[in-house]
Parts: sequence; structure tokens; C-alpha cells
Amino acid sequence: MQKGHTVLNAIRFEFIRLRTLRSTWFLLSGSLALQFVVALMYAGQDELTGRERFVFSFTGISLLLVTLLPTAVAVASFGHEYRYGTITTTVLTLRGTAKVLAAKALTVAAMAACTGLGLIGVTLLVDVLHGSTPEMWRVGQVLVAVVIFTTLSGLVGLGMAATTRNATVAVVTVLGFPTIIETLIVVGTKINTGLLPFNSAMQMVKLQEGGNPWLLPLPLAALAVVLLGTGGTLLARRDI
Repeated sequence: MQKGHTVLNAIRFEFIRLRTLRSTWFLLSGSLALQFVVALMYAGQDELTGRERFVFSFTGISLLLVTLLPTAVAVASFGHEYRYGTITTTVLTLRGTAKVLAAKALTVAAMAACTGLGLIGVTLLVDVLHGSTPEMWRVGQVLVAVVIFTTLSGLVGLGMAATTRNATVAVVTVLGFPTIIETLIVVGTKINTGLLPFNSAMQMVKLQEGGNPWLLPLPLAALAVVLLGTGGTLLARRDI
């Protein structure tokens, strides 16, 4: 029971730290505002159907950009610790590096998932105001896709920050990997995009009715697990 209380205390500690940082609210508000602009742009394209306007609002570079901001919050979860030298205090307070990583991962995942829901809500609001809404099955499918993508992207950012101990490197990598590195891999090797973490996960948004989306996020989930595992191992071994 004491162990359970310790874990809950660790989560509570991280949640309070996350919500008391002004940068958290600035970045999350920026993500929602950017998604509002993207949805507004597509809502004005009369040649598109209601379904197309909704789906296109979550495709390509726009999806990467709006999810980059909550990912930056995830990166800052470790980045601020190393920048201001508070990681040692955090580890001592939470009594172990494993609890620190678990608490950060859970709070980041919850934050990212809620942000994904907010992105869907903002887009639906814009579509409703313009008098066009997609079918409910499509809303549900895109909602699941966006929440999964936002959550996994946040965990990848957290894992990258834990591994590198550098917030700038982590953010640049999370942005550059899907936009530059994965593109170069596709062009240079003709590899199936379904094997590339970010590209594969983003395909969940465009999945046709009756398709099976559950294999698409696996590469990104695997990347998140590898980075978190590596970051956790290094955190336990480093002289923090």
C-alpha cells in the first residue's frame, strides 16, 4: 500500500509541476490556436465535402506542427530539470529514477491525450460554425488517431529529452525526424512508409471505413518505448 501511495505522490508531484509552468499553458494554447487557424482555412474551401474538410485539417505538416507544441511540453518535463539543475532534487523527492520516469510518462501521456481531444473539439467547432460536419464514424476514427498520435509523439519527445538531456536537441529531432529524415529515407530507399514511425501513425487519420488502424501506430509506439527505456537506463546510471 505504501508503494502505491509513493507512486501516486510521484504522479501528483509531476502534475503540479507541469500545470504550474507558464510555458505549459502557452504551448498548449498555441497548439489549439494553430489548429483553429488550420481548420478555418479548410472550412473556407467550398469545393471540399464536410468529411474532407475535417480530415484534411489533421493531415501532413499541419498535424506535425500542432502536435509539436504539446511535444515541446513533454520535452520540457525533463529539459527544465536539467537546465535548472533540479533533477537531483526531483529524484530524491520521488525516491528513485524509475518513479520519476513513470510519473513523467503518465502525466505527459494524459496531457497529450487531453490536447488531442481539444484539437478535435476546436476543429468540430469551426466546422459546425460553417454549417458542415462529418459523419460520426469519421469523427470517432480521427479522434482516436489524433489522440494516439499526440500521445505517442509526446512520449517520444519525453524519451528523447531523457536520453539527450538537451531540450533543444530533443525538439529539433522530433520535428526533423518526420519532416526531413523520414522523407529522405523514402526517397532514397523506396521503403514502405508504413514502416516509418511518424508517417505510419499519421496514416491513421486517412484510414478508410472498415480498415484496421491498429498496426499503424506500432512503429511510433516502439520508438517511444525504446527512447523511454534508453532514457530510463541512462538516468539510473548517470551522476545526476
